[in-house]
Amino acid sequence: MIGVIGGTSFFHSSVLREGRCERVVSPYGSVEVVRDETMVMISRHGVEGTVPPHAVNHHAHIWVLRNMNVEGVVCFGSVGGLSENFTPGRLLLASDYYAPYRTVTFHTNSMATTIPRLMTPWREHVARWLNDAGVDFVKEGVYAETLGLRFETQAEVQALARVADVVGMTCASEATLAREVCLPVAILAMVDNVAHGLGVEPLTGDAFHAKVRENESAVVNALQAIRHGASA
Repeated sequence: MIGVIGGTSFFHSSVLREGRCERVVSPYGSVEVVRDETMVMISRHGVEGTVPPHAVNHHAHIWVLRNMNVEGVVCFGSVGGLSENFTPGRLLLASDYYAPYRTVTFHTNSMATTIPRLMTPWREHVARWLNDAGVDFVKEGVYAETLGLRFETQAEVQALARVADVVGMTCASEATLAREVCLPVAILAMVDNVAHGLGVEPLTGDAFHAKVRENESAVVNALQAIRHGASA
């Protein structure tokens, strides 16, 4: 069984209505999951999509997936492109991440060492499942995480573009916590906007949400490819 954490792209799709809906209690709060024989899925922004990025309960989500004994986790995220190679509609299977702005850990009362890593056999499984289904995706790139809820300033975008290819607000925190509990993780990011200040047209909320809807089917197709590959 695999774990999936989804975000903006799943709000209007049928994905969250497939399978059994359960509420699972964790030491960090309760979590609603949707599960079937091959997958446990969590909507990071809540089933109604009302939880903002900076308020997502990452600890509860990862704890629940770990204790449901999933084989590994795929974190889907909506991102902005930081270069001309990552335009809206491109799908990235991240190979690394950059997240110096937020501290997330399960080790609040003890010392521990965690080595972040995305280049793992689990990521190779995910890449193979996507390839086998003919999903078009970029095989390497760096995901940068900022705090949200606002989009990044133009100055922040210029700085991030020196070290990363896309920018989001959630997936790196999930990857860090998953690593702490020895849970394999992959980040699959859909570019839904050109980062602030880099596009020909000014970035607006309406344009962003319209592009999310436009890219929704591609994200769901990638999810189905992973589900099929994991069950084969």
